[in-house]
Amino acid sequence: MASSAEFRLFGVQHLAALLVLAASAALIARAGLRGTDAVRRRLGIGLACLLLAYPPALYYQEARNGWLHLANSLPLQLCDLVLVACLAALLRPNALVSEIAYFWGLGGTLQAVLTPDIAQGFPSWRFLQFYWGHGAVLLGIVHMIAAQGFRPRPRSALRMFLALNIYGLTVLGLDLAFGWNYGYLLRKPEGSSLFDYLGPWPWYLFAIEGIALANFWLLGLPWQIKDRIHTRRSLPKRPGAGCGIREDAS
Repeated sequence: MASSAEFRLFGVQHLAALLVLAASAALIARAGLRGTDAVRRRLGIGLACLLLAYPPALYYQEARNGWLHLANSLPLQLCDLVLVACLAALLRPNALVSEIAYFWGLGGTLQAVLTPDIAQGFPSWRFLQFYWGHGAVLLGIVHMIAAQGFRPRPRSALRMFLALNIYGLTVLGLDLAFGWNYGYLLRKPEGSSLFDYLGPWPWYLFAIEGIALANFWLLGLPWQIKDRIHTRRSLPKRPGAGCGIREDAS
């Protein structure tokens, strides 16, 4: 499909795509929180099918247009791993894959959606493909929280940060060996993005480390606050405390 316009960061098309995603996320959250078990199950299967159909469609289009190359078609981007984790969490949820989907997805995929590395706007295939894959991942995470009752385990933010570094070192080694740029570990995206404000290579890699750690801590914070509130409410109150009764010393 031919593009109707060049993609512009936070232009009309970009904002419209974000609005559609936000509205879809709100509907999925509502269904997950208030729907029946059957509704939740069907919705999870539907999102899983949406994710499962994405890689074949992507590779078919890349092969058809001659874009299928080792330098850009291997599933080594962070978002590729998040997609696999999100799919696994929807079909067979367990703590590890759910945490990968949650922390890496909201920490990385959400950033990608806000500052996408695409040149063409709607209705180009690149635009539709990008928001199909990334959007479905984010909607899957919303379902995981609202319908499956996901909550991170203690110290999960630190574990996900260490796992992210293992991913980064592995992919960086492959990028250096073969001249690739998976994970944008050797070169910044061509379009406007957060990378533009983080300095030159390799210093922006260290800046990303700090941002990732801060993001993971913030993503785990709501549950920590909830637990503290629950703990305070469950503590037995001192007799007379909070009701205006003064305890005189005997």
